[in-house]
Amino acid sequence: MLVEREPELAVLESAVRTVRRGTGALVLIDGAAGSGRSVLLNRLRELAAAEGAHVLGASGVASERSFRFGLARRLLHGLSELAREPESDADEHRSGAAPVAALPPADEDPGPDPATVPVSVLHALHALLVSTSSRRAVVLAVDDLHWADDASLRCLAYLIARLRGMRVLIAVVLDPDGGRARTALTREIISAADHRVRPGPLSVAAVGALVRDRLEAEPEANSEVFAAVCHELTGGHPRDLVSLLDQAAARGLRAGPGALPLLRALAEGDRRRRLVRALSTAEPAADVARAVVVLGEHADPALVQRLSGLTPSRYEQALRVLEPWFRVHPDRIEVAVPAERGGLAAEMLAEDVIAAIDESMAESDNTRLHLRAAALLHGHGYPPEPVGDQLLLVNSSLSSWGVQRLREAAYTVLPRSPEAAARYLRRALLDLDSGGMGRARLLAELGSVELGFDLPAAIRHITQSVPQLRETRDRAGVLGRLPLTVTGSVPQVAEMVRVVAAEHGPAEALEGPDRDLALRLEARTRHLALDDPQSHADVAERMAELDARRRAPGGAERELRVVLLSAMALTGAPRAAEVAAMARELLAQEPANSSAETHSVLRYLPAVLLAAGAPEGLESWLALAADHARRQRAIGMEALVAAQRGLVLLDAGQLEQARRSAVRALDLAEPDLPEAMAAPVFVTGGVARRLRDRELCERVLRLPHSPDDLRAMATRRLVQSSMALDDGDPRSALTHLLDCGRRLEQAGWYGPAPYSWRPTAALLRHRLGDVRAAMELAEEEHARARDWGAAASLGRALRVRAVLTGGGRGVEMLREAVQVLRPAADRLELASALVALGEALRERDPVESDLLLAEGGRLAARCGAPRLPGVPGAANPDRAIGSTESPASLTRGEESVAELAALGRTNQEIANELRVTRRAVEKHLTAAYRKLGIEGRADLAGALRPEWLRG
Repeated sequence: MLVEREPELAVLESAVRTVRRGTGALVLIDGAAGSGRSVLLNRLRELAAAEGAHVLGASGVASERSFRFGLARRLLHGLSELAREPESDADEHRSGAAPVAALPPADEDPGPDPATVPVSVLHALHALLVSTSSRRAVVLAVDDLHWADDASLRCLAYLIARLRGMRVLIAVVLDPDGGRARTALTREIISAADHRVRPGPLSVAAVGALVRDRLEAEPEANSEVFAAVCHELTGGHPRDLVSLLDQAAARGLRAGPGALPLLRALAEGDRRRRLVRALSTAEPAADVARAVVVLGEHADPALVQRLSGLTPSRYEQALRVLEPWFRVHPDRIEVAVPAERGGLAAEMLAEDVIAAIDESMAESDNTRLHLRAAALLHGHGYPPEPVGDQLLLVNSSLSSWGVQRLREAAYTVLPRSPEAAARYLRRALLDLDSGGMGRARLLAELGSVELGFDLPAAIRHITQSVPQLRETRDRAGVLGRLPLTVTGSVPQVAEMVRVVAAEHGPAEALEGPDRDLALRLEARTRHLALDDPQSHADVAERMAELDARRRAPGGAERELRVVLLSAMALTGAPRAAEVAAMARELLAQEPANSSAETHSVLRYLPAVLLAAGAPEGLESWLALAADHARRQRAIGMEALVAAQRGLVLLDAGQLEQARRSAVRALDLAEPDLPEAMAAPVFVTGGVARRLRDRELCERVLRLPHSPDDLRAMATRRLVQSSMALDDGDPRSALTHLLDCGRRLEQAGWYGPAPYSWRPTAALLRHRLGDVRAAMELAEEEHARARDWGAAASLGRALRVRAVLTGGGRGVEMLREAVQVLRPAADRLELASALVALGEALRERDPVESDLLLAEGGRLAARCGAPRLPGVPGAANPDRAIGSTESPASLTRGEESVAELAALGRTNQEIANELRVTRRAVEKHLTAAYRKLGIEGRADLAGALRPEWLRG
């Protein structure tokens, strides 16, 4: 029963009438397999026969696609028979009534082009068709043209191009999605079509008509629902619909709602059943189907044939059987899903096909095919990753060849997916002897890969591998890849590092790779000893030894240097300027795009540069590192970079921006790994204390930490002290600070940065009445800060000592503090010094006091400080300081120059204090006069004062 094909039938009837009038034509019937295209071709043949035409049929055969002239030979046979048939009694006595066309032998070598056909053969075929059609219309009906051989396609294309004036109708059926549809000859035939018919999916109404016809249902609401479900399950695809209805009829199913669950089960089973039947009755088809499923997205037709083990003819035959389920493209074979079946229906069909094929494979066949597929992919030059994917599915032991391929796959995917790389290496480990050196090396490789995403597993595998490695060099290489933080957090690893470093020997006695290994081990042993005061004695001497080589340091030496610089910053010796120079040189040598999350320079050098008061160039270097981390999707490295950028912002007194970076670092870092949290916790603790952010302080204290980590301890004690002070408990705040200081000094960490505890402790002692102890702490901090020489540390120490000293001497110290801090990066520390000096001058010089307080207030507001930075117990009330906006939008430079000029300083004195040229001072003053709308220097004080100070 043909339903909903009226437009297609009208086209076919028109084509038949056209040929009967003596005009040759080509009818192209295309569409998905099973859409009814062959049924339409048969109806065309019936229409033509009814009109009295000679009808000849032939079909392309997959198994004969490599057999030259297979299709043409069948057509020639039919034409020859027609030519010999007499039309009348007179014709019986004619001789040579039709020309004879002979095709070359099938095994004749066509040369490089299989579509080559002798011109004489083409002429003879054409003459035969002309002769035959001169007496009676001829219809050539060709099914499955996409399976025709190239020589036959050439013959057919030649005849189609010469149909004009002949009573010949050629009708062909073509799969538009088949690989053959894209050949030049097939495209030539398609473009010559006079009539084109493409049967599409049936509508719900048409499905309803078939349901009523095959299940003898009445046209009622129940059958309409039933028909709608049939359409949903089959997409209106005629072949699948007829098959489903036949199954329903065989089970006596009635078209009603109660039958819908069974109908759905029948649809699912029918798809699989038809495929299983095809696989069981045609062994070559099963071989090809399994090869396609095993190769997956790499199912190139040539690879599929090789993997199936079939000859070309049997392979083509198998493709013909599998046509309803697979689509053959020039470069791949895939599950055939009609265009009308989108979304879930397409997924279900594909899953059914794959599931049916998987069920047909025994476990041994599965393993064998995956092994062969891996070898084929490797032999045809495919990347290591698809080769490794095949080996992951092998359930038997792999040879050394397979293990090597898995390692290649691991290192291919490592830059973009360490997790995938680890999967390949873990599979390779299954087939290595537990006591062999190969397994030990592979364990070490796996541990190195896992460092980026699973630190506990990495440590476990590395500690398992090191004792099994016989050579000291191999053990040194494995331990040298561990992050510095890991060596100190795991006692077993720390002991291994010490032992192997002693076995390997000092770097001075070695050259080349052995020296690099020695330097990496030394970096780790020195990092382990950072909290041992005796280890700091030779730090400067060791750095001088490295400098004496006068060679550009490699990665291993740079790692050692950053550990040595960290020790210098923690101990406060030598001077900050020397440390800054060495750190800047190291930063210039270290590429910012390192992929390793164990990157020691990124982890430690920013803190060294900031402690030394040298942040220049650090922000741009971190920006490059952040961009690289994003492109590599290295989340751990992104967290580390965010933390270090937060440190830079915190050092500049930009508290709100620093808070955002710190929170981002915390959110990105792995909270269960103290090593990953070290930098984020440090910067977050600093931000929380300076912002007096209770929520952020509590978050820092909730985070896990190692009790042996001195850095984490110091950060926590400083945060606890800040919280106690905000709670109005200065004694507890002081207790936390003194405990922090005691433990830092036991480790030899006397430096005034980065863990500055003495200034606040001195002010708290003073507040609690212990003046002598307070002054001792302040003087000690001042002495150490002066020796260190960093502006921020020295300015802070001067401010605190000045507040405790008071009087004229205190004012002198505060002026010195402001002068020291003006060129420094930390604007918030400068604001604190300005406010302290302004408070000290309130009685002595109200005008200067007002200006200093206003400038300090503006700086504090720009930094995002919650209130004016003050000192506990000092004369510094928590009150607003008027307008927080810069007058008339002066720039920072213009504002600084104008304020000093208002205090009576000369241009040269301003230039000296701000460390700029006199010409720059004059330009800033001119711009300030214009913006403030004043005539000159005499009007500056009034123009700069906030409104609340003017009365």
